[in-house]
Amino acid sequence: MRTVHRRATVASLAIVLLATATGCSATRGEDTASGSGSGEARTSCDENGVSQGITDDTIKLGSFTPLTGPVADPGTSGLAGLQYAIDTANADGGIDGRQIELVVEDDQYDASVALQAARRLNESDEVFAFTGGIGTPNFVGVLPYIKQNAIPAVGPYAPSNQVGVMENPDVFMIWPNFVDEFDVAVSWMMENEPVESASLVQQVGDVGDDALAGIEKALDGTGVELSTIQTVEPTTTDFSAIAQALRNADSEMVMFIAGPVVVGQVIQAMHQIGYEPRLLGQSDMTDESWLSEFGDEGEGMIVATKVAPFGSDDPLVQQFVDDWTADNGEAPTMWNAAGYTQGLVTIEALKTAPALTRDCFEFALETMSDFETGLIPPVTFGPDSRQGTNAVGVAKIEDGEVVQVAPFQLVSGD
Repeated sequence: MRTVHRRATVASLAIVLLATATGCSATRGEDTASGSGSGEARTSCDENGVSQGITDDTIKLGSFTPLTGPVADPGTSGLAGLQYAIDTANADGGIDGRQIELVVEDDQYDASVALQAARRLNESDEVFAFTGGIGTPNFVGVLPYIKQNAIPAVGPYAPSNQVGVMENPDVFMIWPNFVDEFDVAVSWMMENEPVESASLVQQVGDVGDDALAGIEKALDGTGVELSTIQTVEPTTTDFSAIAQALRNADSEMVMFIAGPVVVGQVIQAMHQIGYEPRLLGQSDMTDESWLSEFGDEGEGMIVATKVAPFGSDDPLVQQFVDDWTADNGEAPTMWNAAGYTQGLVTIEALKTAPALTRDCFEFALETMSDFETGLIPPVTFGPDSRQGTNAVGVAKIEDGEVVQVAPFQLVSGD
Protein backbone atom coordinates (compact mmCIF):
# COMPACT_ATOMS: atom_id res chain seq x y z
CA MET A 1 0.00 0.00 0.00
CA ARG A 2 1.33 3.42 -0.93
CA THR A 3 -0.16 6.57 0.50
CA VAL A 4 0.34 9.88 -1.25
CA HIS A 5 0.59 13.07 0.81
CA ARG A 6 1.37 15.60 -1.86
CA ARG A 7 0.30 18.66 0.11
CA ALA A 8 -0.06 17.29 3.61
CA THR A 9 2.18 15.68 6.20
CA VAL A 10 1.04 13.15 8.80
CA ALA A 11 3.86 11.98 11.04
CA SER A 12 2.33 8.57 11.66
CA LEU A 13 1.94 7.79 7.95
CA ALA A 14 4.61 7.18 5.32
CA ILE A 15 4.91 9.71 2.53
CA VAL A 16 5.51 8.10 -0.84
CA LEU A 17 5.37 9.76 -4.24
CA LEU A 18 3.73 7.94 -7.12
CA ALA A 19 2.94 8.61 -10.73
CA THR A 20 -0.53 9.87 -11.45
CA ALA A 21 -2.83 7.12 -12.70
CA THR A 22 -4.60 7.78 -15.98
CA GLY A 23 -8.35 7.79 -16.32
CA CYS A 24 -11.41 9.65 -17.54
CA SER A 25 -13.06 12.28 -15.38
CA ALA A 26 -16.63 11.48 -14.49
CA THR A 27 -19.46 13.88 -15.14
CA ARG A 28 -23.17 13.22 -15.12
CA GLY A 29 -23.97 11.33 -18.30
CA GLU A 30 -20.49 9.71 -18.36
CA ASP A 31 -20.29 6.78 -15.97
CA THR A 32 -22.45 8.55 -13.40
CA ALA A 33 -24.74 7.12 -10.76
CA SER A 34 -27.64 7.53 -13.14
CA GLY A 35 -30.01 5.81 -10.76
CA SER A 36 -28.93 7.81 -7.73
CA GLY A 37 -31.73 9.85 -6.28
CA SER A 38 -34.39 8.37 -8.55
CA GLY A 39 -36.29 6.84 -5.63
CA GLU A 40 -36.51 3.55 -7.52
CA ALA A 41 -34.46 0.53 -6.51
CA ARG A 42 -31.95 -0.41 -9.16
CA THR A 43 -31.15 -4.01 -9.99
CA SER A 44 -27.99 -3.33 -11.98
CA CYS A 45 -25.38 -0.71 -12.83
CA ASP A 46 -23.22 0.26 -15.76
CA GLU A 47 -20.45 -2.33 -15.62
CA ASN A 48 -18.94 -1.23 -18.92
CA GLY A 49 -18.21 2.36 -18.02
CA VAL A 50 -14.70 3.69 -17.53
CA SER A 51 -13.82 5.53 -14.33
CA GLN A 52 -10.74 7.44 -13.35
CA GLY A 53 -8.59 6.20 -10.49
CA ILE A 54 -8.68 2.53 -11.53
CA THR A 55 -5.75 0.66 -13.02
CA ASP A 56 -4.99 -3.04 -13.37
CA ASP A 57 -3.39 -3.10 -9.94
CA THR A 58 -4.60 -0.02 -8.03
CA ILE A 59 -7.68 1.85 -6.82
CA LYS A 60 -6.95 5.47 -6.01
CA LEU A 61 -9.09 7.14 -3.35
CA GLY A 62 -8.93 10.72 -2.10
CA SER A 63 -9.54 12.32 1.28
CA PHE A 64 -9.53 15.97 2.34
CA THR A 65 -9.42 16.62 6.07
CA PRO A 66 -7.88 19.10 8.52
CA LEU A 67 -4.26 18.18 9.30
CA THR A 68 -3.40 21.70 10.46
CA GLY A 69 -5.51 24.42 12.02
CA PRO A 70 -8.07 24.34 14.84
CA VAL A 71 -9.29 20.78 14.18
CA ALA A 72 -5.93 19.19 13.35
CA ASP A 73 -6.04 16.56 16.08
CA PRO A 74 -9.41 15.04 15.06
CA GLY A 75 -8.34 15.26 11.42
CA THR A 76 -5.01 13.48 11.83
CA SER A 77 -6.46 10.88 14.20
CA GLY A 78 -9.39 10.18 11.87
CA LEU A 79 -7.00 9.86 8.95
CA ALA A 80 -4.87 7.37 10.90
CA GLY A 81 -7.98 5.22 11.44
CA LEU A 82 -8.94 5.42 7.77
CA GLN A 83 -5.39 4.51 6.76
CA TYR A 84 -5.43 1.55 9.14
CA ALA A 85 -8.58 0.16 7.52
CA ILE A 86 -7.00 0.51 4.07
CA ASP A 87 -3.72 -1.05 5.17
CA THR A 88 -5.62 -4.00 6.65
CA ALA A 89 -7.61 -4.51 3.44
CA ASN A 90 -4.46 -4.33 1.34
CA ALA A 91 -2.69 -6.86 3.58
CA ASP A 92 -5.63 -9.19 2.98
CA GLY A 93 -5.16 -8.98 -0.78
CA GLY A 94 -6.89 -5.73 -1.62
CA ILE A 95 -9.90 -5.54 -3.93
CA ASP A 96 -9.82 -8.20 -6.67
CA GLY A 97 -6.04 -8.10 -6.61
CA ARG A 98 -5.86 -4.30 -6.64
CA GLN A 99 -4.19 -2.33 -3.85
CA ILE A 100 -5.90 0.78 -2.53
CA GLU A 101 -3.91 4.02 -2.70
CA LEU A 102 -4.96 7.03 -0.66
CA VAL A 103 -4.19 10.61 -1.67
CA VAL A 104 -4.65 13.08 1.17
CA GLU A 105 -5.14 16.84 1.19
CA ASP A 106 -4.99 19.15 4.21
CA ASP A 107 -8.12 21.33 4.05
CA GLN A 108 -7.28 23.24 7.28
CA TYR A 109 -10.96 23.09 8.35
CA ASP A 110 -11.61 25.86 5.82
CA ALA A 111 -14.30 25.66 3.16
CA SER A 112 -12.36 27.51 0.46
CA VAL A 113 -9.22 25.45 1.07
CA ALA A 114 -11.30 22.27 1.05
CA LEU A 115 -12.81 23.15 -2.32
CA GLN A 116 -9.39 23.62 -3.87
CA ALA A 117 -8.24 20.37 -2.26
CA ALA A 118 -11.21 18.49 -3.71
CA ARG A 119 -10.53 19.95 -7.15
CA ARG A 120 -6.92 18.78 -7.05
CA LEU A 121 -7.91 15.32 -5.91
CA ASN A 122 -10.52 14.92 -8.63
CA GLU A 123 -8.92 16.77 -11.53
CA SER A 124 -5.17 16.36 -10.98
CA ASP A 125 -4.84 13.19 -8.93
CA GLU A 126 -7.92 11.73 -10.66
CA VAL A 127 -9.14 9.76 -7.65
CA PHE A 128 -11.95 7.26 -8.02
CA ALA A 129 -13.93 8.48 -5.00
CA PHE A 130 -13.68 10.53 -1.83
CA THR A 131 -13.60 8.74 1.51
CA GLY A 132 -13.48 9.84 5.13
CA GLY A 133 -12.62 13.32 6.31
CA ILE A 134 -13.43 15.22 9.50
CA GLY A 135 -15.26 18.54 9.78
CA THR A 136 -18.56 20.05 8.76
CA PRO A 137 -17.95 23.56 7.30
CA ASN A 138 -15.05 22.33 5.20
CA PHE A 139 -17.03 19.43 3.73
CA VAL A 140 -20.26 21.38 3.24
CA GLY A 141 -18.31 23.91 1.20
CA VAL A 142 -17.46 21.17 -1.30
CA LEU A 143 -21.01 19.79 -1.72
CA PRO A 144 -21.85 21.76 -4.92
CA TYR A 145 -18.62 20.56 -6.57
CA ILE A 146 -19.26 16.95 -5.57
CA LYS A 147 -22.79 17.10 -6.95
CA GLN A 148 -21.75 18.81 -10.18
CA ASN A 149 -19.09 16.18 -10.87
CA ALA A 150 -20.96 13.15 -9.49
CA ILE A 151 -18.07 12.12 -7.23
CA PRO A 152 -18.94 9.37 -4.76
CA ALA A 153 -18.13 10.47 -1.19
CA VAL A 154 -18.37 7.99 1.68
CA GLY A 155 -18.77 8.61 5.39
CA PRO A 156 -17.52 12.19 5.93
CA TYR A 157 -17.70 13.15 9.59
CA ALA A 158 -19.68 16.25 8.71
CA PRO A 159 -22.83 16.26 10.87
CA SER A 160 -24.96 18.66 8.86
CA ASN A 161 -28.57 18.54 7.73
CA GLN A 162 -27.22 19.14 4.21
CA VAL A 163 -25.47 15.76 4.25
CA GLY A 164 -27.21 12.40 4.19
CA VAL A 165 -30.08 13.78 2.12
CA MET A 166 -31.09 13.19 -1.49
CA GLU A 167 -30.28 16.76 -2.47
CA ASN A 168 -26.70 15.49 -2.46
CA PRO A 169 -27.14 11.96 -3.83
CA ASP A 170 -23.45 11.12 -4.23
CA VAL A 171 -22.67 11.58 -0.51
CA PHE A 172 -23.29 8.53 1.68
CA MET A 173 -23.52 9.53 5.35
CA ILE A 174 -23.01 7.32 8.41
CA TRP A 175 -23.10 9.94 11.20
CA PRO A 176 -26.15 11.66 12.72
CA ASN A 177 -26.37 15.42 12.24
CA PHE A 178 -26.13 17.88 15.11
CA VAL A 179 -29.88 18.52 15.17
CA ASP A 180 -30.50 14.90 16.13
CA GLU A 181 -27.42 14.66 18.35
CA PHE A 182 -28.45 17.57 20.55
CA ASP A 183 -32.11 16.63 20.51
CA VAL A 184 -31.27 13.21 21.98
CA ALA A 185 -28.68 14.46 24.50
CA VAL A 186 -30.73 17.40 25.79
CA SER A 187 -33.92 15.33 25.91
CA TRP A 188 -32.14 12.71 28.03
CA MET A 189 -30.82 15.44 30.32
CA MET A 190 -34.26 17.02 30.81
CA GLU A 191 -35.82 13.64 31.54
CA ASN A 192 -33.13 12.36 33.90
CA GLU A 193 -31.15 15.32 35.31
CA PRO A 194 -33.28 18.38 34.48
CA VAL A 195 -32.17 21.98 34.84
CA GLU A 196 -34.14 25.19 35.17
CA SER A 197 -31.81 27.41 33.14
CA ALA A 198 -29.19 26.94 30.43
CA SER A 199 -26.83 28.91 28.20
CA LEU A 200 -25.08 27.99 24.96
CA VAL A 201 -21.60 28.47 23.50
CA GLN A 202 -22.24 28.23 19.78
CA GLN A 203 -19.85 28.04 16.84
CA VAL A 204 -21.00 30.34 14.05
CA GLY A 205 -22.31 28.72 10.88
CA ASP A 206 -24.31 25.60 10.03
CA VAL A 207 -22.71 23.56 12.83
CA GLY A 208 -24.00 25.91 15.51
CA ASP A 209 -27.33 26.50 13.81
CA ASP A 210 -28.05 22.76 13.61
CA ALA A 211 -27.15 22.23 17.26
CA LEU A 212 -29.36 25.14 18.32
CA ALA A 213 -32.27 23.65 16.38
CA GLY A 214 -31.81 20.35 18.22
CA ILE A 215 -31.60 22.08 21.60
CA GLU A 216 -34.72 24.13 20.97
CA LYS A 217 -36.58 21.03 19.85
CA ALA A 218 -35.64 19.20 23.05
CA LEU A 219 -36.48 22.17 25.29
CA ASP A 220 -39.83 22.85 23.63
CA GLY A 221 -42.56 22.54 26.23
CA THR A 222 -40.17 22.32 29.20
CA GLY A 223 -40.37 26.00 30.16
CA VAL A 224 -36.58 26.30 29.85
CA GLU A 225 -35.18 28.88 27.44
CA LEU A 226 -31.55 29.70 26.75
CA SER A 227 -30.43 32.57 28.97
CA THR A 228 -27.62 33.65 26.65
CA ILE A 229 -25.96 32.42 23.47
CA GLN A 230 -22.26 33.23 23.16
CA THR A 231 -20.88 32.73 19.65
CA VAL A 232 -17.32 31.68 18.82
CA GLU A 233 -15.25 31.21 15.69
CA PRO A 234 -13.07 28.12 15.22
CA THR A 235 -10.04 30.42 15.49
CA THR A 236 -11.13 32.27 18.67
CA THR A 237 -8.40 32.15 21.33
CA ASP A 238 -9.44 34.68 24.02
CA PHE A 239 -12.43 33.43 25.99
CA SER A 240 -12.38 35.76 28.98
CA ALA A 241 -15.29 37.93 27.78
CA ILE A 242 -17.34 34.86 26.89
CA ALA A 243 -16.70 33.30 30.29
CA GLN A 244 -17.74 36.52 32.03
CA ALA A 245 -20.94 36.77 29.98
CA LEU A 246 -21.80 33.20 30.87
CA ARG A 247 -21.15 33.90 34.52
CA ASN A 248 -23.35 36.98 34.38
CA ALA A 249 -26.18 34.86 32.95
CA ASP A 250 -25.56 32.42 35.82
CA SER A 251 -27.33 29.50 34.15
CA GLU A 252 -27.43 26.15 35.87
CA MET A 253 -26.00 24.51 32.73
CA VAL A 254 -23.82 25.59 29.83
CA MET A 255 -24.11 23.67 26.56
CA PHE A 256 -21.39 23.63 23.91
CA ILE A 257 -21.21 23.20 20.16
CA ALA A 258 -17.72 24.20 19.02
CA GLY A 259 -14.33 22.72 18.27
CA PRO A 260 -13.09 20.43 21.05
CA VAL A 261 -10.16 22.66 22.03
CA VAL A 262 -12.41 25.74 22.08
CA VAL A 263 -14.86 23.91 24.38
CA GLY A 264 -12.09 22.91 26.76
CA GLN A 265 -10.62 26.40 26.88
CA VAL A 266 -14.00 28.04 27.51
CA ILE A 267 -14.57 25.68 30.44
CA GLN A 268 -11.13 26.55 31.81
CA ALA A 269 -11.90 30.26 31.47
CA MET A 270 -15.19 29.82 33.35
CA HIS A 271 -13.51 27.89 36.15
CA GLN A 272 -10.80 30.54 36.46
CA ILE A 273 -13.42 33.11 37.44
CA GLY A 274 -15.21 30.75 39.79
CA TYR A 275 -18.13 29.78 37.56
CA GLU A 276 -18.66 26.01 37.51
CA PRO A 277 -22.05 25.17 35.94
CA ARG A 278 -23.14 21.76 34.77
CA LEU A 279 -21.99 20.95 31.25
CA LEU A 280 -23.34 19.34 28.07
CA GLY A 281 -21.50 18.95 24.79
CA GLN A 282 -21.25 17.15 21.47
CA SER A 283 -19.72 13.73 20.90
CA ASP A 284 -16.28 15.21 20.11
CA MET A 285 -15.60 15.39 23.84
CA THR A 286 -15.62 11.59 24.14
CA ASP A 287 -12.24 11.41 22.40
CA GLU A 288 -9.35 10.29 24.58
CA SER A 289 -7.11 13.18 23.56
CA TRP A 290 -9.73 15.68 24.79
CA LEU A 291 -10.21 13.75 28.01
CA SER A 292 -6.46 13.70 28.56
CA GLU A 293 -6.22 17.49 28.23
CA PHE A 294 -9.55 18.65 29.62
CA GLY A 295 -11.05 15.68 31.48
CA ASP A 296 -10.76 17.31 34.91
CA GLU A 297 -12.52 20.47 33.70
CA GLY A 298 -15.15 18.37 31.92
CA GLU A 299 -16.02 16.22 34.92
CA GLY A 300 -19.74 15.41 34.93
CA MET A 301 -20.31 16.65 31.38
CA ILE A 302 -23.20 15.03 29.53
CA VAL A 303 -22.09 14.11 26.01
CA ALA A 304 -23.72 12.55 22.98
CA THR A 305 -22.03 9.43 21.58
CA LYS A 306 -21.83 8.20 18.00
CA VAL A 307 -19.21 5.47 18.35
CA ALA A 308 -19.66 2.39 20.55
CA PRO A 309 -17.70 2.45 23.82
CA PHE A 310 -14.48 0.48 23.57
CA GLY A 311 -15.55 -1.57 26.58
CA SER A 312 -18.42 -3.00 24.53
CA ASP A 313 -18.69 -6.79 24.43
CA ASP A 314 -19.30 -6.67 20.66
CA PRO A 315 -16.60 -8.93 19.15
CA LEU A 316 -16.04 -6.54 16.24
CA VAL A 317 -15.31 -3.70 18.68
CA GLN A 318 -12.95 -5.84 20.70
CA GLN A 319 -11.17 -7.08 17.59
CA PHE A 320 -10.60 -3.49 16.46
CA VAL A 321 -9.31 -2.39 19.88
CA ASP A 322 -7.04 -5.42 20.25
CA ASP A 323 -5.65 -5.24 16.71
CA TRP A 324 -5.09 -1.48 16.84
CA THR A 325 -3.36 -1.70 20.21
CA ALA A 326 -1.13 -4.56 19.06
CA ASP A 327 -0.15 -2.80 15.83
CA ASN A 328 0.21 0.75 17.18
CA GLY A 329 1.39 0.22 20.74
CA GLU A 330 -1.46 2.21 22.24
CA ALA A 331 -5.24 2.06 22.49
CA PRO A 332 -7.31 3.72 19.76
CA THR A 333 -9.13 7.01 20.21
CA MET A 334 -12.68 7.87 19.23
CA TRP A 335 -11.38 9.67 16.14
CA ASN A 336 -9.29 6.62 15.18
CA ALA A 337 -12.48 4.57 15.38
CA ALA A 338 -14.42 7.10 13.30
CA GLY A 339 -11.84 6.99 10.53
CA TYR A 340 -11.62 3.21 10.68
CA THR A 341 -15.40 2.98 10.31
CA GLN A 342 -15.32 5.30 7.30
CA GLY A 343 -12.77 2.97 5.75
CA LEU A 344 -14.76 -0.18 6.47
CA VAL A 345 -17.88 1.12 4.73
CA THR A 346 -15.85 2.31 1.73
CA ILE A 347 -14.00 -1.00 1.42
CA GLU A 348 -17.20 -3.04 1.69
CA ALA A 349 -18.71 -1.08 -1.20
CA LEU A 350 -15.57 -1.63 -3.28
CA LYS A 351 -15.72 -5.35 -2.56
CA THR A 352 -19.39 -5.72 -3.46
CA ALA A 353 -19.50 -3.42 -6.49
CA PRO A 354 -20.33 -5.47 -9.63
CA ALA A 355 -17.58 -3.53 -11.42
CA LEU A 356 -15.13 -0.80 -10.46
CA THR A 357 -17.00 2.09 -12.01
CA ARG A 358 -18.37 5.04 -10.11
CA ASP A 359 -21.89 3.99 -11.05
CA CYS A 360 -21.41 0.46 -9.73
CA PHE A 361 -19.68 1.75 -6.60
CA GLU A 362 -22.70 3.92 -5.78
CA PHE A 363 -24.95 0.98 -6.68
CA ALA A 364 -23.10 -1.12 -4.09
CA LEU A 365 -23.64 1.61 -1.50
CA GLU A 366 -27.34 2.02 -2.40
CA THR A 367 -27.87 -1.72 -1.91
CA MET A 368 -25.79 -2.02 1.28
CA SER A 369 -27.97 -3.53 3.99
CA ASP A 370 -27.24 -4.10 7.69
CA PHE A 371 -23.48 -3.91 7.21
CA GLU A 372 -21.90 -4.51 10.61
CA THR A 373 -18.86 -2.57 11.79
CA GLY A 374 -19.55 -3.02 15.51
CA LEU A 375 -18.49 0.58 16.12
CA ILE A 376 -21.71 2.13 14.84
CA PRO A 377 -25.18 0.62 14.33
CA PRO A 378 -25.65 -1.51 11.16
CA VAL A 379 -25.39 0.52 7.96
CA THR A 380 -28.21 0.45 5.41
CA PHE A 381 -28.63 2.83 2.47
CA GLY A 382 -31.28 2.72 -0.24
CA PRO A 383 -32.28 4.23 -3.58
CA ASP A 384 -33.82 7.19 -1.75
CA SER A 385 -31.72 7.11 1.43
CA ARG A 386 -28.22 8.47 1.95
CA GLN A 387 -28.30 8.28 5.75
CA GLY A 388 -26.84 4.83 6.39
CA THR A 389 -27.38 4.88 10.12
CA ASN A 390 -28.85 7.47 12.44
CA ALA A 391 -28.46 6.67 16.11
CA VAL A 392 -27.20 8.64 19.10
CA GLY A 393 -26.24 7.47 22.57
CA VAL A 394 -25.63 9.48 25.73
CA ALA A 395 -22.72 9.30 28.16
CA LYS A 396 -21.20 11.24 31.04
CA ILE A 397 -17.58 12.04 31.79
CA GLU A 398 -16.74 10.57 35.19
CA ASP A 399 -13.20 10.46 36.59
CA GLY A 400 -11.79 11.10 33.14
CA GLU A 401 -13.70 8.22 31.58
CA VAL A 402 -16.70 8.08 29.24
CA VAL A 403 -19.52 6.23 30.99
CA GLN A 404 -22.48 5.30 28.81
CA VAL A 405 -25.78 6.23 30.45
CA ALA A 406 -28.13 5.61 27.51
CA PRO A 407 -27.63 3.20 24.59
CA PHE A 408 -27.85 4.16 20.93
CA GLN A 409 -31.31 5.51 20.16
CA LEU A 410 -32.57 5.55 16.59
CA VAL A 411 -33.71 8.97 15.46
CA SER A 412 -35.74 9.89 12.44
CA GLY A 413 -33.79 11.21 9.46
CA ASP A 414 -34.82 13.73 6.84
